[in-house]
Parts: sequence; structure tokens; C-alpha cells
Amino acid sequence: MKPVTVIVNGGAGTGHDEAACAALRTRLAAAGLDAELVLADGGERMIATARRALERGARLVAAGGGDGTINAVASVMVDSGVPFGVLPLGTLNHFAKDLGIPLDLAEAVRNLATGRPVKVDVGEVNGRICLNNSSLGLYPD
Repeated sequence: MKPVTVIVNGGAGTGHDEAACAALRTRLAAAGLDAELVLADGGERMIATARRALERGARLVAAGGGDGTINAVASVMVDSGVPFGVLPLGTLNHFAKDLGIPLDLAEAVRNLATGRPVKVDVGEVNGRICLNNSSLGLYPD
């Protein structure tokens, strides 16, 4: 069976470290996913990890983080033909909410293992993809 790669942004939300990743690995295994979990800081490392996963024949690539993390990894996954999963580990998680992905981590992991893929529209603004919004400036309070 082809591998599953889960890319976690260490700086997303309240932050994620090796201990949090160890707990996530346990949850992934319990859900029946033999996953390589990569703790990555910064968009470039997440993008490189997603590219490497596709080159190695991943059957699923998932991103754990907030909307910025999801967007960075999705920029590689668009039109790849490989399912893209979301673990909402960020602050706002708008994309996950829009898709009805559970915000509870245990439920989101189960969704990776047993959920059904759905196609989503992807926009492009100035050569960059956008999944659920594109904004200028800062979010208002």
C-alpha cells in the first residue's frame, strides 16, 4: 500500500512539538493509517515535503495546521490526482469549517482514514492559489 504523509506546521495555532506529534502518530496508527508525519516550520519546507510525498507515490497527503498551512500544501496538491486531507490545527480553520471537517483532532483523524474525498473549487490570485478566501491587510477584530 502506498504511504500516507501528514505535514504538521509546528507554529500553527498554539504550536505543535515532537510530543504533540508523537500523540498524533498514535492516533493515526489507531485509525489504521501508516503515516509518515513531518513536523515542518515555514511554507517552503511544507511545500517541499508535499512535493517529495508526491514523488514517492503517496496515496494521501494531509496538512495539519491553519488556513495558511492548508493553502501552502494545497498549492502542491492541486491537479495532482492524489487526495489531500486536512487536520484543523490552526487558530481559525475556516477551510476545515467550510468543508465540515471535524475540529476535534480525534474525529479529524478518523475522517482522514474513513472520509470520502470531495472536489473543491480553487481560485488563483496573482499566480497563487486560494482555497476559501483571499484578503488584503489584516482581519478586523
